[in-house]
Amino acid sequence: MNWINKIIIGLGLSCLLLLSGISPSFAENLENHQLHVISPNLKGTELLKVVAQDYTPEQTLGYRRGRDILYSKVDNHDGILKGIYTDYTIKLDPNSSEPRQTAYQQGINAEHIYPQSKGANGSAKSDLHSLYPSRVYVNSRRGNNPFAEINDTQTEGWFRFDQYQEMKPTTLIDEYSEATKSAFEPRESKEGDVARAMFYFYTIYRYKADAADARFFPAQQKTLCQWNLEDPVDDEEITRSHLVAEYQGNENPFVIDSTLAARTYCSSL
Repeated sequence: MNWINKIIIGLGLSCLLLLSGISPSFAENLENHQLHVISPNLKGTELLKVVAQDYTPEQTLGYRRGRDILYSKVDNHDGILKGIYTDYTIKLDPNSSEPRQTAYQQGINAEHIYPQSKGANGSAKSDLHSLYPSRVYVNSRRGNNPFAEINDTQTEGWFRFDQYQEMKPTTLIDEYSEATKSAFEPRESKEGDVARAMFYFYTIYRYKADAADARFFPAQQKTLCQWNLEDPVDDEEITRSHLVAEYQGNENPFVIDSTLAARTYCSSL
């Protein structure tokens, strides 16, 4: 792309952001990820309807095959599989005939970013855009608790790699996920990923989510919006969305369109 085209695209995106009421600080996050903008003239409820219509998968892979694909293809990088919350790492051959069993034997299972008990059932249970590898123990500690920004003085458990401690870390604190009995906070570098997975699920499966617990998502919405700003989309997240689309047929629109959250759930920021 030549410099003239870059200027034209930049000006066009800037105009869209201003018209949509998106803050300049958020616009800075788009500098390196100017992807396509979904329905640029829409926002709010009308935009969410279009997104749900255009990005709901026709079908998911089923829970068994979905996890096999998750571990061996989507989140497998040259034979290495990492848990989303703690960066806990195992070796798993991408050509393994039994990736689920191999992962579980080494302490990895599937985390539903939007909990099963809060609506991730049926076809939603195996939607790869909200399903991630996780260290089994950390997955269990998160349970179905909401995400939250936890004050360090209130944190009851800290998690990094295969480590667990109750005392506040003295170094590399941002690399730890945190938990209390009623809330969970991912490590800093994955907070935005989690937020966009939550936005995706609630947009695509809102009827299931609200039927299970209509207060669950709104209670976290402000925090998720803040995380979306502080941890913007990166190349790894975009690549993951593309990989999921290869197997499931749909992208995560909140990943491929960095303006979408600000035009829907986060317009007040």
